[in-house]
Amino acid sequence: MTMATSRRSGDRMVRIATITAFTLLFGGQALAKGETPFETVKGWEIEHTAPGSKGPACLMSKSYKDPDDDDAENALIFALAGDQAIVTFVYEHWTWDKNEKLQVPLVLDKKVVIAKSAWTGDAQTLTALLPTTIVPNLLAAKTMVLKLDGADADFKLAGFPEAYESLRRCDSTPAKAPVATTPPAAAVAEASSGSAHIEKAMTFPGDGDVPPQTVFARATPKILLGLAVRAVKPGDSLTAVWIAEKTESAPPNFTIASIQIPLGASPTVSSSLSKPDAGWPPGQYRVDVSHNGGPIEFSQRFTIQP
Repeated sequence: MTMATSRRSGDRMVRIATITAFTLLFGGQALAKGETPFETVKGWEIEHTAPGSKGPACLMSKSYKDPDDDDAENALIFALAGDQAIVTFVYEHWTWDKNEKLQVPLVLDKKVVIAKSAWTGDAQTLTALLPTTIVPNLLAAKTMVLKLDGADADFKLAGFPEAYESLRRCDSTPAKAPVATTPPAAAVAEASSGSAHIEKAMTFPGDGDVPPQTVFARATPKILLGLAVRAVKPGDSLTAVWIAEKTESAPPNFTIASIQIPLGASPTVSSSLSKPDAGWPPGQYRVDVSHNGGPIEFSQRFTIQP
């Protein structure tokens, strides 16, 4: 496996692998939806896990597609839990049985540091609980390798020391709930439960089977707002007003587009905007949603990273 620095192609894979790994180790639904970004360091994503999750408070992950392996997706996830380190390797073409056990040499820079490291497999993942005494070796190493029968699984550790420092800061920093500023409009419900017609709202980086998120890159091709609606009837409509709340490229609360969404029998509807030619200007955005031309009922916010 070779290393690249893009994580976006493997977001969903990392998400599924993290749930799988923590469920294997801690039992039950160990990692709920709702991770919040903490920092991005040297290509690693550091995140707070969802409030109420079992296991670690934070995790760090890096994923990539390997051009020398038909763009197979690979990832490494690392977290601290007391005196143990959780390490998960992810490889798209693995087909481990659930809870499959194996013991293999763990190698750092061609040196065997654990002769029989114990790993648990599940589909595309291998997960281990290792003593935190291995951390100094990881910080000094450039490559981690599992010596599997017939093939080696390797991951280059570029940026690991800087990401690890960020992980420790994340572990010692309580997760903060996002604070939303009130838009300068008529009364706006601050939570979906306060809206008569919007039950749930999420933003996605385009169409297809992708996870929701609230932070996007400038090059994101399309941002889609998905809405679960209630108490509506065919012939009703929603209006989604896309607003650049605070960017360097437009006045505050600049209206980008106003899009009418016809309502029918489906309980879910959507509205989307495509990327401007020069990319999304970094800053804060929101989508104000109203029903049948009435007052704003709900606002969904998202951020474009610099």
